[in-house]
Amino acid sequence: MTRTAATEHDEVIAAGEHILQQLNFRDVEHEGADLAIEMDFDHRFKNPRGALQGGLVATLVDVVAGRAVVDTGPRETVATADLTIHYLQGITVGPALASAKVVRRGRTLAVVTVDVTDAGTGDRCAVATVAFSLSPPRPADGPGTGESPA
Repeated sequence: MTRTAATEHDEVIAAGEHILQQLNFRDVEHEGADLAIEMDFDHRFKNPRGALQGGLVATLVDVVAGRAVVDTGPRETVATADLTIHYLQGITVGPALASAKVVRRGRTLAVVTVDVTDAGTGDRCAVATVAFSLSPPRPADGPGTGESPA
């Protein structure tokens, strides 16, 4: 049997080897959010100005928004279609707190807003809008998955 990308992904997660697991994400409660995630901030993630590197902020935004869509609706495959982020100021104390709210969920598209705060200072550091393409989950093997049927 041929391994699928989903199977390989599940194995990497189970082994604790996925890159996102190295970023110390954790779900937290945040009033008004469909999902909120905190990310620890230490010297490994700083840019030359001493703030959390912007690409990691964008990754946090994408993860919290995607999980908010998956967690609040029917089982679907989601893919980021568009991500717009406005950096307001750097996260310098941390942890970074991203709170997501699903604004609209249609048949093929979902739109999520995300606020990113420096939890250590309480400052709002970024705002983002993320659109996701929605599709029914694909079978593990067979046509459309890039795998040959058994």
